[in-house]
Amino acid sequence: GSWGVAVTMAWVQRPLLKACGGAAGRRATPLLQAFRGAAGRREMSAAATKADVIIVGSGIMGLNIAFQIKKRDPTLAVTVLEQAADLGFGSSGYSTGFQRIFYTFDTTMQFAVTGTQAYKEWQAYLQDDTAEASFTETGALWMIGKSKQDNVAMQNRLANFHVTSDVLDEADFRKRFPMMNPEPFPKFDADFNEVAQNLGPFSALFEQGSGHIDASTCLADLARVVKRQNVQLRFKAKVDSVITKDNRKGDGAEVQGVKLADGSEISCPVVVNAAGPWFNKLNDSLGVKLSTTALPVRIQVAHKCIDGEYLNMPFTADNWGPSGIYFMPRKANNQLVFGSVDHRFESEIVDPDKYNRGLDPDFKQEYLNALFHRLPGLPQNGAIVGFSSMYTVNQEDVHPMIGETKAKGFWACNGFSGHGFKLAPAVGSMLAQQITGKWLKGELGESDIPHAFMGPYREPLVGKAKGVFA
Repeated sequence: GSWGVAVTMAWVQRPLLKACGGAAGRRATPLLQAFRGAAGRREMSAAATKADVIIVGSGIMGLNIAFQIKKRDPTLAVTVLEQAADLGFGSSGYSTGFQRIFYTFDTTMQFAVTGTQAYKEWQAYLQDDTAEASFTETGALWMIGKSKQDNVAMQNRLANFHVTSDVLDEADFRKRFPMMNPEPFPKFDADFNEVAQNLGPFSALFEQGSGHIDASTCLADLARVVKRQNVQLRFKAKVDSVITKDNRKGDGAEVQGVKLADGSEISCPVVVNAAGPWFNKLNDSLGVKLSTTALPVRIQVAHKCIDGEYLNMPFTADNWGPSGIYFMPRKANNQLVFGSVDHRFESEIVDPDKYNRGLDPDFKQEYLNALFHRLPGLPQNGAIVGFSSMYTVNQEDVHPMIGETKAKGFWACNGFSGHGFKLAPAVGSMLAQQITGKWLKGELGESDIPHAFMGPYREPLVGKAKGVFA
C-alpha cells in the first residue's frame, strides 16, 4: 500500500509520542483531554434513535465527513458510531500524518493538494483557533530508482500544482545529505553472493513542502469541533448490520437504519461505511459488492531515538536497490520512524480483530539492514521499538472507493491503502458534496475532483504501482 505511512500509536499506547530521553522531546497529552469535558460524555450518552446521516467509524474519514456535512447543512442530525471505547484505535490513530503530493495520477495529486492545504492551515480549516495540531515541514526525498528523465518529468508535474522540487544527481545528493550513503542497497542471490543490478546513474527527487502532522491530535481537534456542531459521537457502539426496506440485500436494497451489537436500532436513510479495516464486514452484512476489493493488510513500523543532524533529515523513501523502506524524523520527540515502501512488506492479509500487533524479528532485521546502509553513521545502540497496524489496501489499484453503492443510501468510503490521512479533508468534502448536494467553492479542504474518479464501481485505475507510489 502506502503513504499514510502507519505510525503514530493509538493514544493508549503511543510510545512514539513519548520523548526519547525524557525532557528533550514533547510529551503527548492524553488524546481526548480537551474533548472529555465534564459534560461531554453525559451529553453523548443520551443515544438518539433517529438520524439523518449515520457514519460508521470515528477515524480521520468519519470525523471529516461529519464535519463537512454539518458545515453544509447544520440542520442535519449526524451520528458517528464507533465500536472502540475511544478515538484512535483504528488505522487513523497509528498514522504518521505524512503529507506529500507525489502521485501517479494528476487527479490524485490534486486531491492531495487539497488535503495538505487543510492540514497546513488546520485552525482555519476547522474554523477553530483552539485546534492544537500543527504541520511540521520536512520535505520528502524520493530515491526510488527512477532515472533523471523520470524525475524531471515528476518535477514538471509537481510544478503544475505549484510544488517546488529539486532533481539531484549523486554530487548534489552528497553535498545536501552528507549523512546519507548514495550507493544502492546491495542485492544477493540464494548463495549470498552479491549480484550486479545495472541501475544506471543515481538520481533522486526532493519535494519541498512535504511534512507531517500529529494524527491523534488531529482526531481530538476534530472530535471537539464536531461535538460543537452537535454531531452525536458514540463510542462502544458497534454496528452489527444495516436495516433495509423489506430486509432486501444487495443491489436495489434501500437503507432504513442500522442495528447495533447491543440489539438497539437507529433509523436513518443514509449510512456511510467509513469503518476502515472493518469495512468488508458491514458490506457483507448488506450483500454489497464493489468493483474492486479492499482488504486489511498488516503494516510493520519501528522507531529509535536520534539526535543531532539526523533530526533535520527529510522524510526519505528509499528503494534505491532492493531496500524498500522509508524513514522520517519526528523532531519534537527525538525519534526516527521507519517502515516499508515495498509490496513485499505489505502483503499479509489479516483479520482486523485478531492479528499480531508486534514487530516480526525478520522484518526488523531487514528494515535495520536497509536503514544502516543508507545512514552508515547512525548510532546502532539504543532500543528499537516496533509495532504493527493496518492499511486497508485496494488489491486492484491501491486507490479508494468513495461514493454511493447500488444499495440506496449506503455509501462507501474505504480502500485508502495507506494514503487516507492526507486525503481525508478532501474526502470528507467529496462525500458531503454528494450527500447534501452543496458545494463550498474556494474553502479550505473543498475537493474539486470528479466524483466518479474514485467511485465504488469504477474500473481499476491503470498505470498502477502495486504498492506505495500510487
